[in-house]
Amino acid sequence: MQEKVVLNCLSPEGEFDIPKPLGLNPRVDSLSNKKIGLFWDGKPGGDNFFTALAELLRGMYPDASVFQVAWNDVETANKIKQYVDTFVFGVGDSGYGGYYAALQTIYLEKTGKPGVALVTDNCIHTARLSAEINGMPSLRIVSLPSLDYFPNRITVEKIKPVVEKHINKIVNALVQPLTFEEKYPKISIEKRTVQKVEITARDYESAFNEFNQLCIKNCWSDGLPLIPPTEKAVKEMLAGTLRHPDEIIGTLPFWNAKVTVEKIAINAVMAGAKPEYLPVIITAMECIVEDPAFDHMLSSEGSFTLAIWVNGPIAKKIGMHSGIGFLGHGWYANNTIGRAIRLCLMNIGHIRPGGFDMALIGRPSSHTFYTFAENTDLSPWSPYHVSRGYRPEDNCVTVSTVAASFKIYGGGVVQPWDVKDVLAEIVNDIARDRIIFSQYRLGLGSPLAHLRKHILIIHPELAIQLQHLGYSKEKLLEYIYESTKVPYEQLTPREIRGIQERLHTKPGGQFSSIDVLPEDLAQEIKDNLRPGGKIPVVHPKDIHIVVAGTIPGYSLGFTYFNRAHKTKVIMGIP
Repeated sequence: MQEKVVLNCLSPEGEFDIPKPLGLNPRVDSLSNKKIGLFWDGKPGGDNFFTALAELLRGMYPDASVFQVAWNDVETANKIKQYVDTFVFGVGDSGYGGYYAALQTIYLEKTGKPGVALVTDNCIHTARLSAEINGMPSLRIVSLPSLDYFPNRITVEKIKPVVEKHINKIVNALVQPLTFEEKYPKISIEKRTVQKVEITARDYESAFNEFNQLCIKNCWSDGLPLIPPTEKAVKEMLAGTLRHPDEIIGTLPFWNAKVTVEKIAINAVMAGAKPEYLPVIITAMECIVEDPAFDHMLSSEGSFTLAIWVNGPIAKKIGMHSGIGFLGHGWYANNTIGRAIRLCLMNIGHIRPGGFDMALIGRPSSHTFYTFAENTDLSPWSPYHVSRGYRPEDNCVTVSTVAASFKIYGGGVVQPWDVKDVLAEIVNDIARDRIIFSQYRLGLGSPLAHLRKHILIIHPELAIQLQHLGYSKEKLLEYIYESTKVPYEQLTPREIRGIQERLHTKPGGQFSSIDVLPEDLAQEIKDNLRPGGKIPVVHPKDIHIVVAGTIPGYSLGFTYFNRAHKTKVIMGIP
């Protein structure tokens, strides 16, 4: 009789702790003669909803005081939140928005203020999970139908009928007495404690298939076949690093799941990675957990994704690819490193499509991200990590959030192209960042107003031609920075208003990191906000130049807000 195959597999999921649940504050008995705070989270359209809500509440309760405040106007919000009797926070309208609305409502409840979170129904599940994860599972949350909210949020007039339709739900959430369950809540999330999974089958092929079916059932799968992470395979993977398996490198949002070296190794096995790739994967995960700004990419309904590139001797040593098709399929090291990072985010962080990952159409290259090595062999310039202050012999990985689409510059074999024309096109594209001036308004979380970064992946042919024209990497950066400045005389009144408002207010809240001007940039703008001055649209440190591809080739331009970008030295290489 043939012996059955037994696979003892380790669980890829991260562990998390749920805080002891807290009850809600007693509700106000009525809104009459009360001070009501309407805290707008800054997302466009929510201000119109709250303007209509404030108008209706004042009509229903003439003796009440209604304060409409932008949460990101920190100074005003800090004053008003201490003053009000009750509040509404919203409108959470995205995966992260639902989480954030619940989180900030909990924060206000903990100050002793009773209130309600307002979200759209497409993100009610992330708001509810946020309430559970952050220790207030009975949080009152009012859900608005997406089909009511999104098409009508464009003006106060259009959204007012929607507010009228749902205002009773909001008022009831503020005044209805608490139930026993709201006073003494219990955590309802089931915390998985399984560490091992045993698969028994008649042969390896059957065991392999059974394991993959289990992964699909448990939401451990990225939709492609996975390698079973047996104890032996994980042990072999861990031999690729000197770091201890139990080392916790940080936590992932939104479950605050602990990221250990062993859990990373388990997911690396499942991705098909080799042990020698593990130090790169661990360091990339460190970049993500050490910078809270990556939260946006992980959960946004926009199709943001990651660019991940490696510098230093390790890139060649482990066979990473930097030439033709460097962003594509077929490059084992690139693809499995990127896939391991994706699985770590899904499984350790419990960040899955339709859960906290709310990308409406998915994310480009979502299985492997844009993972590659810099092409230092064909580059005429110093490597990227050296330009950031590291030594040539240092092994580094850079992780950066980028937008879904990218611009293609010059190159290729179809049409002749001129290096000066390509450079002019790059400059013109970055110069469009001047839109951040006119679109800024304190409290408004407008993507058009946020400060930007630019990642230019230059193909070797273009880099060599630029070098022949006298552009070192440093001179090229300086040229782009200087050429994209806007003469004071060309600024519109609206642009000047936006610049002055940004200089003289203190943005805060969830958009502070992408709305606050760095001190040196703010000073340069102040000094040049006069006739004859030139206003920079981007900080020099937010222009990143990497060489990759081959000859002939194409150059790429990625952009995103000026955050979620981190370079680290790869540690623990045997």
